Amino acid sequence: MFVDTYQRAAQLYSLNQHADALAVLSPLLDRPDADAEALNLAAACAYAMNRADLAQAYWQRAVDGHPAHAGVRNNLGNLYEQLKRFPEAEAMYRRAIDLNADSAEAHYNLGNVLALQDRIVDAERSLRRALELRPDLAPAHYSLGKLLMTQTRADEAQTHFRLAIDARPDWADAHFNLGNAFVALQRWDEAERAYRAAIELNPRLTSAYQALAELLETDGREADLERVYRRLAEQLPELSAAHYNLGQVIYRMTAVAGLERIDEAEAAYRRAIEIQPDYTQAYIALGNLLKEHPGRAHEMLTTFRRAVEVDPNSAEARINLAGGLLRVGAYAEAWPLMESRYDDDWAERPIRVPDLPFAQWRGEPLAGKSMLVIHEQGFGDSFQFCRYLPLLKSQGLATLSVAWPQKDTLLASVDGVDACISDDALHTSPRHDYWCFMMSLPALLETRTIPDVTPYLAADEARIEYWRGRLPAQLPKVGIVAMAEPRESSFEARRWVGAQACMPLLGLPGVRFVNLQKAPFARAQIETLPPHLRPLDLMDDVEDFADTAAIIASLDLVISVDTSVAHLAGALGKPVWILLPSNPCWRWLTEGEDRVWYPKARLFRQTRPNQWDDVIARVADALAEWRDRN
Repeated sequence: MFVDTYQRAAQLYSLNQHADALAVLSPLLDRPDADAEALNLAAACAYAMNRADLAQAYWQRAVDGHPAHAGVRNNLGNLYEQLKRFPEAEAMYRRAIDLNADSAEAHYNLGNVLALQDRIVDAERSLRRALELRPDLAPAHYSLGKLLMTQTRADEAQTHFRLAIDARPDWADAHFNLGNAFVALQRWDEAERAYRAAIELNPRLTSAYQALAELLETDGREADLERVYRRLAEQLPELSAAHYNLGQVIYRMTAVAGLERIDEAEAAYRRAIEIQPDYTQAYIALGNLLKEHPGRAHEMLTTFRRAVEVDPNSAEARINLAGGLLRVGAYAEAWPLMESRYDDDWAERPIRVPDLPFAQWRGEPLAGKSMLVIHEQGFGDSFQFCRYLPLLKSQGLATLSVAWPQKDTLLASVDGVDACISDDALHTSPRHDYWCFMMSLPALLETRTIPDVTPYLAADEARIEYWRGRLPAQLPKVGIVAMAEPRESSFEARRWVGAQACMPLLGLPGVRFVNLQKAPFARAQIETLPPHLRPLDLMDDVEDFADTAAIIASLDLVISVDTSVAHLAGALGKPVWILLPSNPCWRWLTEGEDRVWYPKARLFRQTRPNQWDDVIARVADALAEWRDRN
């Protein structure tokens, strides 16, 4: 009777018919002296039905009625472990070992619960004992491998992950963790193979996809990366992050390839939002993609506003909305939002607040006060925004200092600046009443328009005289900044033209070009040009931007991509022609030759993404006309 009933219940349990199995066992469980195996099976059925309380009751009855039965103690320990009642679980496992010292499973379980209590040495000892008893116990190898990884013992860990895989070749998690061990050992090819094996065994293992994606992204293998995210999106179509990441990689790839597939990226972002309507990052990504279409500016702003609505506390959402507003000239609304760039709650914030012993200026009255204004972000930003410095003195500020990363005192030429302080001396500088970031001035001064004060920077006269003597005296002199420089972002790389693309311009007779780039990578490109096309290059003797400013002051015109030299030329009041990609920085708006920041600037925009030939041809024609007039 017992055997038949138990076997029928066990068969139902194996078919996942847990309630039916429990019902069949009922006559056996009603007896005061219920058999340990019947109670054990009943507890397993209850646990599978998410009835942890009932499972605990059955296992406790088994322990009470059969105190020498090691197996039920082990199982009750498992339940306690799942319920995070670790001391009780440990006690059960230890009692099971007392009853059966050769139980590899009990030693393995004890090792796991000790690890969960951060008792690393004892956990390792228990796991190794389990493996002494059963060298092929795959879970023990796996747990020991994970434990060793927490101690940065990756080489030992990978051995145990391999042994776990030898015993269970189809264990996807073991392959994944083997990949992690190889990453720690910087064995990238083996890590990739391990992650790919994990994905093949479990196509829905998101952690393996993400780890593989990180490897591929580090190597810049965008096409492989797209395939990984596309497969993840196919396997888990309900996973919004898969579609978002697919959109990201497609957009990066297409950004440097003429934007042929931009619609695919947009569709992926929109699918991510459809699945997860509060996906802030997807709204931000979609808004930035929409910048590629000047005619969709309203849609871009709506998307950024939605990101802020979804997460009002997201500084990243606010800063992107600020950039979108600046892009359409909505300065009054944009400047306050720009203050999000140094928000403490944003871990990836681009600007860090300095630890200074005086207050950050928030717009308090300035009469009779002193202030330290701090350079931030790129040099071009400071050249662009130092125009606001004189407005501080107009509010009664007594002393104005500027923190500047170079040794030169170029910014001291701005009206009202009393001193330039190097970054090295920032924390040892004299105490001021306030400090302020340079790019915070428009918001705090509540300016509605851009001050038209050019020139507001001036080069040193002695330096101008020196550099003028080193330049040719006859032909019109044109400074040039266009040679490509290495950039971390493919989007940043779109700003640069490159030496070969500039050849039609550099070959224009009757003009002497002068290189204004100091970076070795850019200057090396000059050497690839035919000798008669190479700009005059004096940059070996240029020490800082004060020297560059003096050279610019000695030129007739500057032609530059959107970089710091363009802003420096504009701030000096020098005529400057700026070559812009199809998706330009917010400073240049979206269309036309508008030059709201520098009256003597002229903008040459790409008409096709990543295609400079047309731009260079138009610049060459305009330069020929300019040469003939001069």
